[in-house]
Amino acid sequence: MNERGTKAVVWTSVGTLVVIGLAALFVWLLLWKPAYGSQLTAQSAVSLGTSPTGQKTATVHLNIVQQVGVGQHADWLGYQTPTNPLHPGTVFNLPAHALVTVIVHNFDSRTALRNTFFTLVQGTVGNVEYVNGKKMPLMSPDLTSHTFTIPDLGVSVPMEGIPNNAAPNAFETIKFTFKTVGPGRYRWQCIVPCGSGLYGNGGPMSEIGYMSGVITVT
Repeated sequence: MNERGTKAVVWTSVGTLVVIGLAALFVWLLLWKPAYGSQLTAQSAVSLGTSPTGQKTATVHLNIVQQVGVGQHADWLGYQTPTNPLHPGTVFNLPAHALVTVIVHNFDSRTALRNTFFTLVQGTVGNVEYVNGKKMPLMSPDLTSHTFTIPDLGVSVPMEGIPNNAAPNAFETIKFTFKTVGPGRYRWQCIVPCGSGLYGNGGPMSEIGYMSGVITVT
């Protein structure tokens, strides 16, 4: 092969690598772009343990706030870890085959469900949740605010919102437990349309770090 042909092959290879690199960067940004201009991890909200019987356990503490107050979309609602400074609360790791207890303080108001199917508590231990300590297998659609839904695990839990006349900084406490399965990556999200756009599925609903996240089970 002559020198000109060699240069053409080299530049073709370089161009191909650049295109592949840009495509990979685009996918990474699409899936993992930071919610608050910081890292997405919410591992500080997760505590791990083992029961006396040897059962692996995990506890996750999260807040739902009406406005995250930081970053490019400071006026968007979203999940946060109860830490200082604030962190996004939607990407974290959990052990496989563990009993996971999620405790959510919901500071957001009520949004009536369009589909009452999601008023049912599904996929949790006993198919129940505890709202302010009260055991509930389902929730009135007029009380809901969001859901915590992991489609691939069959988990969906309605989140009760605060009433319109709630005192400043009031919140509802939601607690539930589910069991992880084998290793994998599991998307979780809010099912109640609470974002922008015609059907309310844009904005924070479609953004990892706000009302959508990923659980990595190892």
